[in-house]
Formats: sequence, structure tokens, C-alpha cells
Amino acid sequence: MSGFSDVSEPSSHLTAPNESPEEFSQGVLVDIFNDLGDLMSPTWYVTEAINLVFGFNPLEEVIDWYSGDWETFLRCGEVWTNVGKACDAVSANVKSGNTALDGTWNGNAADAAYVYFEELAKKLGEQKATLDQLQEAYQHMAHSAYLSAEGVKGILSGIIDGLLIVGLEIAAGTALSWTGVGAVVGCGLAALEIANILRQWSTATEAITQAQQLAQLTASAVENLANDLGNSFKNFPTPGSAYDHPNKAIA
Repeated sequence: MSGFSDVSEPSSHLTAPNESPEEFSQGVLVDIFNDLGDLMSPTWYVTEAINLVFGFNPLEEVIDWYSGDWETFLRCGEVWTNVGKACDAVSANVKSGNTALDGTWNGNAADAAYVYFEELAKKLGEQKATLDQLQEAYQHMAHSAYLSAEGVKGILSGIIDGLLIVGLEIAAGTALSWTGVGAVVGCGLAALEIANILRQWSTATEAITQAQQLAQLTASAVENLANDLGNSFKNFPTPGSAYDHPNKAIA
């Protein structure tokens, strides 16, 4: 019967996610810091500058926070959208079939069936909006992490330049320490550069803190949406009691 043919193919939406945007083409997001790592000279003077200013490696601290497979995280968001499209397609099929059934079946049982399928189609269709919101949350988090990392990368570049300068000034001060004046001038210039480095690091940590807060908000939003989905599926309409025909001779 052509009237009961599906109007959509839900499985056509259950496909693998597309390739990630260009900015994620390198895979793990922290790859954008690779060129900065190349600038971290292993010389004794630069190592001393890092220890003097920070007491730890700032590049490693930043990479620890931004590390993660953000490409897969972003693509996972697209999966939620695809599932939402599939739910919407199933909903369309149920609606179409219910309309066709209503035109060929009458009576109390038909009325009850119509209400059930109408509610079922409505519930299925409602899932798409929530799943789309999940995708938006994943996408927003992944892109925000990338933009934040790019911004911090620029700050770290300035910090590394400053560390190189401090290292050179320490070296110069050490080389000319026998004059007395060289040590004073070298340490004085280094102090000025260190103050500038610390200001830049403060800016970087503020950016990281903002990114962490955004991640926490996104995680909370995702958790709430997941709870909404779970509760929605629990509340899906179920058929009523079995129908007994008044004529007991009819099974």
C-alpha cells in the first residue's frame, strides 16, 4: 500500500562526521605550540632565565591544559546532529503512517492508536532540538579552545623572546662581571625584562582561566542536556492496555 510508504530514510543521516575544519587539520590542538617549543633553547643561560623567572617551564604548563583530542571532540558534536536528524526522520515517518492509518481505520481502538502514534511522533521530533543544542555546545567549546590557544600562543611567543633576552643579559653580565659595572648593568636590564615577562604571563593565565571557566560552563550545559535527553526517553508514550474485542469469538 503506497499510503504507508516511508517519507524519509532515517539511516541516511547516521553517517560518519565530516572532516574537521582546517584549523584542526593537524590533529591534536597543541600542535600549534610546536614552533614555540623549537624556540625554547636548551642553552644554560635560557634554562637559568626560566628558573629565575618562573621556576617551571611555562610552555609545558600551557600544553598540559590545552592537550586533548579536540578534533575528535568537535566531530562528536556532529554525531549528535546526525542522530537528531535521524530522530526527526523517524518522526516524519510515524506522522505520515498515522495519517494514512487514520484514513483507513475507525473506532475506539483506531482513535487510541492515533493518539499514541501522534504523541510518539511528537516526542521523537522533540529530540532533534536537544541534540542540536548538544552539537552547538561541543562546537563552541572546541572552537573556543582553539582560539584561546592561539591567543596564548602569541603571548608565549613574547615571553620566549623575553627569556632569550634575559638569558643574553645574564650571559653578558657574567662575562663582564670582572668589571663590576657589567654585572650591575646586566642584572638591571634583566630585571626590567623579567617584569615585562611576568606581566605577559599574567595575561596568559587570565586567558587560560577564562577558557577553564568556559569549559566548566560547557560541561555543565552538556550534562543538563544529557539529563534532559534521558528524562525525555523515560517519558516516551507507551501503548495502553491490550485491546479486547467485544465479540469474544474474535481473537
